[in-house]
Amino acid sequence: MESSLGFLGVIRESFETTGRNKRLLVPILVLVFLQLSQLDFAQEYTFTPISNDFMFQLATHPNIVHDLWYNIDETNYVDVFNAFRDVLIVKLLIIAISSIITLVFLVATISSSYEAYTAKVLGPKDILLKIRKSYKRPILTSFYLFLLSLGITLFYALVIGITSLLAVNSWVLLFLGVIAPLMLICYFYVATLWMVSLIVSVLEEGSGGLKAIGRATELMKGKRLQASLMMVLFVVADGFVFAMARMVTSYDWGLRNELAITTPLTNGFYCLLKLYMFVVFTVFYHEWKTRHDEKEGTGFYIPIADGEV
Repeated sequence: MESSLGFLGVIRESFETTGRNKRLLVPILVLVFLQLSQLDFAQEYTFTPISNDFMFQLATHPNIVHDLWYNIDETNYVDVFNAFRDVLIVKLLIIAISSIITLVFLVATISSSYEAYTAKVLGPKDILLKIRKSYKRPILTSFYLFLLSLGITLFYALVIGITSLLAVNSWVLLFLGVIAPLMLICYFYVATLWMVSLIVSVLEEGSGGLKAIGRATELMKGKRLQASLMMVLFVVADGFVFAMARMVTSYDWGLRNELAITTPLTNGFYCLLKLYMFVVFTVFYHEWKTRHDEKEGTGFYIPIADGEV
């Protein structure tokens, strides 16, 4: 028996699930929004000056690449090396903090939404327990998917590079006209697979890394187009938010006013979009798993909240 929910049905059920779970999701949403906003302010007032100093050092040493290549006057570039070290350390720290916030947001939203979809609401203690038990699996899964994405990117770059060197201009344009849509389709499919694999990593014990990716691929059979179209909608919505933020920043309002306007705008919409995306794909996962279990003859799976007997 196929899933009872279609494309619009998943959207409707996701709104209803979010409403049932609002007592837990709203505090999570506010907390993540505040943390990301503080991180943006910290980045603007710490990373930007360091980055500007590094660019200034590069501008004052235009021959740095040539000199370093031939080991000439390396001692003259101590300030450049120090500036680059500071940029690297601060940027890595910002990425690490942002990744931790996103990971907690992911696990908390998916876990609570999956239970709420079956009319069970988790408490804060249950969420903390789930985060502690499952946070390693999404990290491992993301690592393998990052390697997959990197491999696909390098493959396309290599193909385009070889074609540009060997083919005449008309054939290059024709090839790029064919390869560009394929790259776009591949991007949306990998993004969808990444999202579903993360959900599998969070909800299924022992599923992480390649096992979670394989499980996600199995569950998505026959529903890849539906899920990928949903991912397209989220990417378009995210692009719209980014365009609005760029439009706002195009006015010369000063740094403080710009941060006061763009940070709540971008982070607010970003958090809402992320939360709803997590809920939508969690509902997708439940429907796909139910369909898969019916085909396998294992019946329905109804999750039990931690502490229930």
